[in-house]
Amino acid sequence: MKTLQQSRAIIATAILGVIVSTYALYVEMAAESKPGYKALCDISEYASCSRVLTSEYSKGFGIIPKESALEVPNCIYGTLFYCFMIFLATFDHIGVNRLQLLLSLVSCASSVYLAYLLAFVLHDICLVCISTYFINGLLLWLVYNKNKQLVEKKK
Repeated sequence: MKTLQQSRAIIATAILGVIVSTYALYVEMAAESKPGYKALCDISEYASCSRVLTSEYSKGFGIIPKESALEVPNCIYGTLFYCFMIFLATFDHIGVNRLQLLLSLVSCASSVYLAYLLAFVLHDICLVCISTYFINGLLLWLVYNKNKQLVEKKK
């Protein structure tokens, strides 16, 4: 795959990430403001994204202090990450791509942490959350392949 096609795939995947993160923010805000709100992704008692998105781990990854200005919904961090990935995908420079690779690795590490919380702490299934984990994994794969292409092109 040529770097232009790879960049387009990265951008398309990141746009999907923005859409999923925006929906997660909508669900979180609606669930907090409307008691009894039932989101489309609330399938059962143990498959409830609104329950997960209003948990103590839904803001600041559950590790940022409550009084901090950085204690915002995780989906806002996700939206910013995906927008930054879109911007970086417009460059065909190996240094920029390596920054993308680093950011993708960090996003996948955070996905593993959040998946652990989802499965073993909250004992829930959140379709929106799981979707972002897959999107982050796909982004890592796409960015890695673009990196390989840029390294080969440099030789």
